[in-house]
Amino acid sequence: MTAPRTLGGDVTGPILLGCLVGSLAGAHAPFVAGCAAGAVFAAWGSGAGAPSRAWSVRLAVACAIAIALNAWLTVGQRLPGPLPVTREGIAAGLLLAVRLTGATVAIHGLAAAWPGERAADELAWRARPLRWIGVPLEACRAVIGLGLRFAPIVAREAGRIARLQDARAGGPPRSRAEWLSRRKAVAVPFMVCTLERAERVALAMEARHYRVRPIPRPPRRPAAELAGWTLVAVALLWRF
Repeated sequence: MTAPRTLGGDVTGPILLGCLVGSLAGAHAPFVAGCAAGAVFAAWGSGAGAPSRAWSVRLAVACAIAIALNAWLTVGQRLPGPLPVTREGIAAGLLLAVRLTGATVAIHGLAAAWPGERAADELAWRARPLRWIGVPLEACRAVIGLGLRFAPIVAREAGRIARLQDARAGGPPRSRAEWLSRRKAVAVPFMVCTLERAERVALAMEARHYRVRPIPRPPRRPAAELAGWTLVAVALLWRF
């Protein structure tokens, strides 16, 4: 079910970006948990719907791996039991799991707050100081914008090729070995289709005399911008 669009991307976008940086850069559990909670509310306010089951499963698997590896590999006070896990490792794993959750939810919300090429415009506008060291922001924005526009099309093309390969084989894979062989069978035609599509897009852009446009100034909400930058500043200063 899709959440009601109560706030626009002008308000929720900077906050989600701050929560993303805060979740990844924060070093203390209360602050990271606050960023994750803020990402949840801001994603809901941006109109992002509930994530898919596959999205939730991938996030749960990533968090479980983070907790398990930290519990086994971190040196510290060993807990009683047959497994060589430590108290410090579990604490570090839980913190990393919260970081992953906050960052992933923030990205999910940003996809709704800044759809399509708007994300490229917003990030390029905020990265303007990089021009001082010679970074071609306009060209980078164009490449990122094309990638964001064609990513759903490429994903659907990969799914279509996979379904065709399953139909040719008589049904879905019944074992891990079959699944791996099907993925190998999908790789070559998928790469060919992707290269052909890229060539067609390049020819169309050349025929229309496409030129890199200046980076537009996105609409600004000072309060939201201040909240996002405050989260980034607190995350970095509290860490160091």
